[in-house]
Amino acid sequence: MLRNMKYTCAALALLAAAGSSAFGADAVEAKAKGAGQDPLFLTATNAATNTLAIVNTRTRQTAYVPTGGAGGVSGNAGGIAVSGKMAAVINFGSSNVTIFERVGNTMQPIQMVKTATQPVSVAFGQGHLLVLGQTDAESFPIFGTTVGANDGTVQLLRTDKSAGQIVAYDGGAAYTMTSGLIGLLNLEAGGTPGFSGTSTAVMLPAAPNNNTPLGLIGRGANVYATIAHSDLEVLIVNGQIVSTAVGPTPFMDNSGNLTHAPCWNALSGQFLFSSDSPGKQLLRYLVSDSNIFYDKGAVATLAGSPTDIDIQNGLLGVIDGGSGGVGNASLFDIGPEGELTQRFSVKITGAINGAAIVQ
Repeated sequence: MLRNMKYTCAALALLAAAGSSAFGADAVEAKAKGAGQDPLFLTATNAATNTLAIVNTRTRQTAYVPTGGAGGVSGNAGGIAVSGKMAAVINFGSSNVTIFERVGNTMQPIQMVKTATQPVSVAFGQGHLLVLGQTDAESFPIFGTTVGANDGTVQLLRTDKSAGQIVAYDGGAAYTMTSGLIGLLNLEAGGTPGFSGTSTAVMLPAAPNNNTPLGLIGRGANVYATIAHSDLEVLIVNGQIVSTAVGPTPFMDNSGNLTHAPCWNALSGQFLFSSDSPGKQLLRYLVSDSNIFYDKGAVATLAGSPTDIDIQNGLLGVIDGGSGGVGNASLFDIGPEGELTQRFSVKITGAINGAAIVQ
């Protein structure tokens, strides 16, 4: 088990019925009105006593709210997921997920969801909360702002605890395992049971172009995925890779060390932004429903190795490891041609994990 470790994609380590309980009525008395509120950038301190860090995207003011659980995960993305005013935050060390709701200009915990195994990634989709654990994937139906009891569990295709990220797309969910696998899961629309059957594997390119599947983003019927240590972005449609793009080259030095690797993905229109952890930068790709192309490197440079990324309504948030036990939460505005303009970079103590923007 890896706890509170900084990493880059060049040094990625293998990591990877539930009940729920409310935090209490006091946490949900006030409801956010929405109008005129600043978007909030969320990340987690990932410490033994895990805390949600909440950064106001206009004032840069940062607040901290305990999750009630323990952190300790690394090597993954999607540690925080957002749906409307709700946010889900993984607590790897305590095998649960905290559900938050936006109230005014902060987030309040409203529920704790117990998971069967230690969670590494979460997503919302098809009326469900989706949780990727080290050895299985679980689905939980959502009723308003309440997460119900587990309605589906599927064992991952490998039990080596190398689970990386989970995302939803139309008709299903996809997950990565860094040991060399992208799996697809059956997931119906809201109002029906969640995960069912078994997961199926996406056929990856032959070696050496199948090294370390990692980041995912779903939109419509499409899944855009990284095969990080092979320097590849791929487009998956109907369970098959239909287009591949090579990232910055050369991506290894003469000693075989990675110098570039697209790791984690986020979408804004036809632009896909990917975090290049060893290169300490963000990459830009052009995407459609049938193709993906590498467009430009270094659209933003970062102080440390980026470990998660999110985009909402023209804002791009990214976290990086920084140095000395302090991470950076950076926010950018996305221009019409895909250019990035930095608003700020806020330092947050800890091996921070997860990046999400809530409106």
